Amino acid sequence: MAGPPPLLLERLRRRVLSPLFDRLGYDLVPANPDWSHRPLSRREVDTLIAGAARSLAHDLAAAGITLPGTVADIVREFWERIPAAPVRQRRGGSGFNGALQVFVVMRALRPRAVIESGVFRGLTTWVIRQACPEAEIRCFDPDLSGLQYRDGAARYSSGDWSEADLSDLDPAATVAFFDDHVAQGRRVVEARARGIGRLLFDDDAAGHRIHAHGGPAHPTIAMIEAVRNAAPAPGGSEPIRWLRNGRAFEQAVDDALLREAGACIARSHAFDDLHRATGYSPARLTYVALDLEAASRQQEEVQRR
Repeated sequence: MAGPPPLLLERLRRRVLSPLFDRLGYDLVPANPDWSHRPLSRREVDTLIAGAARSLAHDLAAAGITLPGTVADIVREFWERIPAAPVRQRRGGSGFNGALQVFVVMRALRPRAVIESGVFRGLTTWVIRQACPEAEIRCFDPDLSGLQYRDGAARYSSGDWSEADLSDLDPAATVAFFDDHVAQGRRVVEARARGIGRLLFDDDAAGHRIHAHGGPAHPTIAMIEAVRNAAPAPGGSEPIRWLRNGRAFEQAVDDALLREAGACIARSHAFDDLHRATGYSPARLTYVALDLEAASRQQEEVQRR
């Protein structure tokens, strides 16, 4: 676990640097990850683990995922492993809750191969390796210069995953994890084309909440599902519009990509953010299972036409 900053540096941050950054409209915080702050007494640790386990058990069942063993045992294993994480990050990337969700879901899905699109500093690569020690991991990110953890057995590429040769992987035994700020509808269609039917998405945001997310990768899974399940509106539906940092965004609900992605999805479930159970920063993980047979029939129908 990362130790506290030197006393002199901490005093400098509080008394000089923080007030200066505050006047400029910024917050200056230590780079310690959120899990460096944790309960130590057994009763409180057990309460945190039990609460997280209950929430995750409910989400796994709703997603149609079966976990070998008890959820509480897996959460406790993560609790014991996470202090050794080699990545120090406070802003951006996954915190405790997001890393816990990835760990539990990967342990449950037991993939032989994992596609990770969006690597950032490498925390989730480390988490995936802890959950699936034998898995083949392929990491894709246009900028790998910020890595704090590089997996010795993984393959790294600065290209987009959709352009990579993955012919040596079994799609049925592969899970794709997207945390890359690229349209989630596009990633669904790309995965369907490669026969990969088990997907994880970070930063999935509903239309009424997307303004609070950085780099909105729309259409998001939540948007796709909302449109797919909505009754047709007379005269057409109003686009989803929002404002972030002074910039206006819009997502048409009759968008072709949104409709195509919706036709691929058999099941999706957005996990609880775990904040109530753990007190750590909320996570935004969504599991998506694709209907590959329906997609195949759709392609055959197009070809016949």
